[in-house]
Amino acid sequence: MQNSNRRTRLIVTLTGLAIAIIGAIVWLVGDENQVSGANRMDMYSSSSWGDVLGFDSDQDAQFAAAVEQKDTGDSQVIVGTCLMIVGVGVFLSRWFIPKTKK
Repeated sequence: MQNSNRRTRLIVTLTGLAIAIIGAIVWLVGDENQVSGANRMDMYSSSSWGDVLGFDSDQDAQFAAAVEQKDTGDSQVIVGTCLMIVGVGVFLSRWFIPKTKK
């Protein structure tokens, strides 16, 4: 029973840390995509002005790709945040497993 509790606490701790680290990586990638997409949207914003001013812009495809990249980044940030919260929750649940007594 003692080794079982110790092993369980170790597994729960390492699993929580792994999930939180994966969540942080996903969050960082999403944040980079979000910022890059927003910058690209600013760079290719002449396509939206083309609609307003009545001329055809050759940057419609790039602007659409930038919007898609920003939306993807938003989704990745949300998923990364959720994974970090779950990982911290799993890590903190290790204190619900009784310690081994020597």
